[in-house]
Amino acid sequence: MDEIGALAPPSPEDWSSLVRSWLDRAETVGAAYQAWEALRSQYENATQSYAQKSAHLKWHGEFILGAAWQAHAAVQQENAAAALLTSAGIEFVEQSRQRLSDISQMWEHAQSQMRHCFERASQEIEQEIVRRVDNTLKSVRPKLHLTIHSLAQERCILQFERIDELTSVLLSRLISGKVPTHYAFLFDDSVSQLESAADVLYTGASTQQPPWPFIRELIDDKERLSAPWKGQMPMVYEGDVLWMLKQKGAVLEVEQAAMKEAQASPLLEVAKAQWLVAHFLRWRHEGKIELKLQPH
Repeated sequence: MDEIGALAPPSPEDWSSLVRSWLDRAETVGAAYQAWEALRSQYENATQSYAQKSAHLKWHGEFILGAAWQAHAAVQQENAAAALLTSAGIEFVEQSRQRLSDISQMWEHAQSQMRHCFERASQEIEQEIVRRVDNTLKSVRPKLHLTIHSLAQERCILQFERIDELTSVLLSRLISGKVPTHYAFLFDDSVSQLESAADVLYTGASTQQPPWPFIRELIDDKERLSAPWKGQMPMVYEGDVLWMLKQKGAVLEVEQAAMKEAQASPLLEVAKAQWLVAHFLRWRHEGKIELKLQPH
């Protein structure tokens, strides 16, 4: 049970130094995201390792405690008059129980400290990514090619040509105010699977409830620098309707979703589509993007 001393978690300074060494070698936005992925992977591996070692240590301690208790009980049965042995047995059992409790608390503190180290290091990478993205946007304008598909009954579909990873990150920052937590968030393998609807956020948990209210909260949270977009990027909302760009193979399609509905739709009323395209035209006039409009 004394092996806990050899398994101390890394200090915040150690993790921060590791992050800086990664970023010093990462000259691009994409490379900075690779450092973020490496940090997540290291934290996940460390968490799994801690959980396994903690479980093993707890089992070992409880085994010794159980054996000590049985030894004490055996002494009582064999020699009830051996008061000193009985007293010593009780003391040993209590000491073992207290030691197990102390070690469990030390492990909980170690895991809490490790989580704190990860959060600080992750925040440092996040801030650096935002700085690089904002600097890039000063000299690079995302290039967008929009095709307008007219349908019957005063409806239409808006589709952008497929964009690359860097453009998607720049565009996310521009239209939502957030950088994505994952560099290839539009091109994740799970997004392209057709057998089931893909999750729309990298949250690690699926829900049957519509995710749009939570996405709106993310957009409104001005202190939050990044958001876990997956396969799509939110743009703006009008009342209870959220607008987003969703990756669909060779195109990036505009969809709208009502806050209380689970699914979004690419079928847009012409007047609403015009309202949305007006946002892109404004960004073009402001020199933030390059936009080419084309009818189908």
